[in-house]
Amino acid sequence: MKTLPQSPAPDERMTFEVASVTLASMFLPLAQGRILARVHSRRSVVTALAVSVATAVSISLPAMAQEGDALRFFQQNPGRALFRPAPAQRLAPRAPERARIIRPRRFEDDEQSAPRRAAPAIRAPSALPAPVVVEKPSVPPSFFVQVMGDSLGELMSAGLTEQLAEKPEIAVVRNTRSSSGLVRQDYHDWPKVLKDLIDRKERMDVVVMMVGSNDRQTIRDETGAHEFRSDGWSAAYAKRIDALINTAREGGVKLVWVGVPVMQGQRFAADMLFVNTLAKERVTRANVPYVDLWEGFANDQGQYASTGPSVIGELVRLRTADGIHFTKAGGRKAGFFVAKEIDSELTRRRSDPAVASLVLPPPGTAPGSGEAPSIVLPELSQPFAGAIVQRPAAGAVVALTTPPVSVGAVLLARRIQPQSNEMQILVEQTLGYGRPTIAKPGRADDFRWPRQ
Repeated sequence: MKTLPQSPAPDERMTFEVASVTLASMFLPLAQGRILARVHSRRSVVTALAVSVATAVSISLPAMAQEGDALRFFQQNPGRALFRPAPAQRLAPRAPERARIIRPRRFEDDEQSAPRRAAPAIRAPSALPAPVVVEKPSVPPSFFVQVMGDSLGELMSAGLTEQLAEKPEIAVVRNTRSSSGLVRQDYHDWPKVLKDLIDRKERMDVVVMMVGSNDRQTIRDETGAHEFRSDGWSAAYAKRIDALINTAREGGVKLVWVGVPVMQGQRFAADMLFVNTLAKERVTRANVPYVDLWEGFANDQGQYASTGPSVIGELVRLRTADGIHFTKAGGRKAGFFVAKEIDSELTRRRSDPAVASLVLPPPGTAPGSGEAPSIVLPELSQPFAGAIVQRPAAGAVVALTTPPVSVGAVLLARRIQPQSNEMQILVEQTLGYGRPTIAKPGRADDFRWPRQ
């Protein structure tokens, strides 16, 4: 039987391949660097071959001891080149992961997981006491104010009623007539109306009279007709004012006269100033209070102003578009000035002591043992010295923004003095051109030397 030559074992083939690769890698740089051309002797060639064989043997022996790992690498990767990178493995596409929904933790979960506790017992709230409603005692009016006049007096009376709203003991009775005055007695006769009220025993302690805005016309009396501003007119008008004063005095009624405010028209304002001057002269002579509204409804120059400070100091509209009548705020401001006179009269009446009777038993006598003498004190117009006056628990409310008034509740008249020519020149030089004023001798800004 013919024996065929055996093919080398796989390990031996691997060894030869590795050795050949090693020799090729060693001789490659020699060939590239032309080193072989420099070796001319045979001995050098033999020496180089010996070194190469030894190196190949030293490398192949460990490779053979690796139990064929290298061979298995090539067997498992057929067609793999020695120095080519391995092809990328294609992985099967992964199924997309489902998004996780994070649910916030709820209080109910804790309640389900935690053991339930018994709810605390809720106590019923104790019954609260019913609020005590303190009703203010109804005070019947004991002081009556009768307001008479034209349409301006009607608006003023409405403001006076609001001004005295916190004083229930004072009652304001409105008795006005539009377009009335003292000139046309055939239209409305005020002295006769006042006398009729007194004869009917109408309850009134103070009569407030406000007329004049309709009186700049011809007046008629027993002597004939008199034109406005004439001497005959002034005499007839003064006689009718005196008739009102005498009627109120005979009836025991306090009379308060209210002047006409400044008007928008210049001629109208001048005529009202003439009427006010005449009325103020007559009532002042008879000791009748006169309430001047001119300054309260004028600007700093004494001219008409439709707006101005209210009772509480706010800038409001005081006059209507016609330049004659009051607005609601204007009527209340006029009533504010009149209320000063009403309060003054009420305080004066309360300050007068009534007749007092004291019953004192005789000394050494027991009460009820006998009839005691009666001692009647005389009537005093003024409190005597040393009298103990009982003070109220709270005083009157005084607004800090009210216009200044005197002790007798009379408006402080503001007199506007016209500037002289010298004063006007000084103001123009100082404020217009910025020139300093001449210092007076002895003043702090007098730097003249020597001192005079």
